[in-house]
Amino acid sequence: MILKRLLFISLFALVIISCNKKGFLEEKPYSFLSSDALYSSDAGARAALTGCWSSISTLQGYGANYSLVLDLTSGGWFNQAAAYKEMNALTYTASSTYLDAVSPYKAFYGGIAVANDIIAKLPDGNVSAGLKDNLLGQAYLIRGMIYFNLVRMYGGVPLRLLPTTKEDVSLPRASKNDVYAQIITDLEKAAQLLPLKAGQEVGRPAKYAAVALLGKVYIAMAGGDNSSPYWQKAKDALLEVVNSNQYSLVPKFQDLWDINKQNSQESIIEIQFSRDGAENSMSNFYTPTGTVATPLVTNGPFGRHRPNKESYTWHTIQYPGDPRIDATYFHDQLTRLDGTIVKIWPQNKAGQGFPYMKKYVDPGFVSRKTSCNFIYLRYADVLLSLAEAENEINGPDNAYQYVNEVLNRARTSISPASVEPQDYSGMTQEEFRTRIMLERRYELMGEVHLWYDTRRRGQDYLFNFFTQHNNFSLNGGLNLSFDYKYNLDAKYLLLPIPSSEINNNTAMTPSDQNPGY
Repeated sequence: MILKRLLFISLFALVIISCNKKGFLEEKPYSFLSSDALYSSDAGARAALTGCWSSISTLQGYGANYSLVLDLTSGGWFNQAAAYKEMNALTYTASSTYLDAVSPYKAFYGGIAVANDIIAKLPDGNVSAGLKDNLLGQAYLIRGMIYFNLVRMYGGVPLRLLPTTKEDVSLPRASKNDVYAQIITDLEKAAQLLPLKAGQEVGRPAKYAAVALLGKVYIAMAGGDNSSPYWQKAKDALLEVVNSNQYSLVPKFQDLWDINKQNSQESIIEIQFSRDGAENSMSNFYTPTGTVATPLVTNGPFGRHRPNKESYTWHTIQYPGDPRIDATYFHDQLTRLDGTIVKIWPQNKAGQGFPYMKKYVDPGFVSRKTSCNFIYLRYADVLLSLAEAENEINGPDNAYQYVNEVLNRARTSISPASVEPQDYSGMTQEEFRTRIMLERRYELMGEVHLWYDTRRRGQDYLFNFFTQHNNFSLNGGLNLSFDYKYNLDAKYLLLPIPSSEINNNTAMTPSDQNPGY
C-alpha cells in the first residue's frame, strides 16, 4: 500500500544521499535510528534535505518515470518498446505497470513524506538560523512542487501534511481546490524563507524559484477560462521574477544542453544528477543507440523515447532555419560509431523513422547513470508564461516583448544570426493565444511540459491536439504499423489514480477513481 510505506520512507529516504557533483552540495551520508537526530546539527539537517531531493530523483520520479509517463501519455511521443505500448496507444489502465507499480505517484509521496518530516521537526532542531530557514524553505518548495505535479496529473489527491503515523496511514482524496490552496501556502512560505540566488548554493532553488513556480500555479488554475482572475495573479508573480533580475536567458540556446554548462543563469529549478549518484535514465531513454553522440558505449543508450514526427515537422514549417531545431532534435540522419549513416525522419519516412531528442545527450554515458540534470523550470518558461498571462489580461501589445526576448535568443544562438524565428507582431488576442501555446512546444520540447499544456486549456484543446496528430499527412504522414491514432476521450485529461492506492487506502473507494478508468 502506498501510504503505509510512508511510515518507513521518512526514516530511510532521509539518509539517501546523492548528487555529489562539483559545484553542488557534497555531503556524506548519515545514518540514524531516529530521524529526529538528523536535526541536532547543521550537517544532519543538510543530510535530511539532500535525502528529500534524492527521494524524488529515483527512477520512479525525476530519474525516468515522471518524464516517461507524461511524455508517452501526452499524445506527442513514441516509444518502440512493447512495455510502453499501453501508454503510447492511450490504452493504459489504473493497473498498468508504469501507472501503478512503478508510478511517479509513489516516488512523489515518498518525497512528501520526507518534506513533512523536515517541516515538522526542523523548526525545533539545533540548527543555525540562516541554514534552518534555507532548508525549511526548500522543503516547502519541494512539497508545493510535488503537489503541483500531482494535482495536474490526477486532480484531487490525498493531502498529507504531517509525518505519517499508524493512525493516519489512510487519507481520503482532497478536493482539487484544497490541494491548490496548500500549494500556494507552501510556495508563499518558501518565498519568505529562501535566500536570494547569490546566497544560495549552486543547484538549489532560491527565493524567486518559489515565486516563479507560484506564477505557473496560477496559470494552471486559470485553465481554459480566458477571463479568470488567476491570470492577473500569474502576471504579478511572474513579473516579480522578471523584475528581480535574478535570472536571464543564456546567450546560446544549445548551451542549455551542454552537460558542462548546467545550473546556468537561466535555471530556476534544476534536479541534480551524477554518474556517481542515483540511477537516472533520461539520457538512456532519449539518446539514440550506438552513435557518435555517446562514443563510450557500443550498444546503448536505449534511444527508444522519441518525439512524434509532427513535432519536428511543424517546427520546421513554422520557423525554417530556427537554430533551436538542431539543438533539440537529431533529424535526417545519424552517424554510427563505425561511420555508417542511418537515415531518420524526415529522410526516412517509413517504419520507425522518428526524430530523436537531443537535449539529454551525455557524451560520457556508459550505463544507466548520467550527469545530465533535469531542468524542471527555467527563465524562458517564465517569459513565455508571462506573455501568455499578459495577452489574456490586456491583449498582445505588451506581451510581445516577453516572447520576443526568447525568439531573439534563438536567432542569435548561431553566428551569423538566423532570420528565424521572427518576432511576434500584428496579432489579435486569439492569434497570440494560439501561437504562444505552439511556441511553448518549440522552446520547451522534451522538458515535460507538453502533457500539462495540452490539458490545462481544457477538453476542446486536447481533442484538437489529438486530431492534428491523427490527421498528420506531411512527409508521408503516419505509418500505422508504428504510429498510433488517439481516441477523443475526456478521461485523458487526467491520469488514473493507481489501483493499488484505490484498493489499499481504506479512506478511498472505487468511486474515487477518475472518470473513465
